Amino acid sequence: MHKDELIQLHQLLVYMRKDLARKFGIELEESFKEYDDLNIRPHHIHRTKSEHTFAIFLLSGTIGKILSEKGNVPRSVASRLNDTGEKLSKEIARKKR
Repeated sequence: MHKDELIQLHQLLVYMRKDLARKFGIELEESFKEYDDLNIRPHHIHRTKSEHTFAIFLLSGTIGKILSEKGNVPRSVASRLNDTGEKLSKEIARKKR
């Protein structure tokens, strides 16, 4: 994917997060703490492609976990997204050295 496409996907996931907060309530905000602490948002176009990719996997992993607990999404989906996010985190840390 191109960086601009990743940014669009990132923005879509932010919209999904807001929709889940409306649907399930404020208590979900604690679930997104790791993503919030990352401090990479879709409008941060100066961030690297890999940083946006990592943010996308963090966000999608959390969304998948919430949907597996409150909806009809299999837990394996959330688990796989989280695993991929952790691998990307290690890769980004390795590249920064």
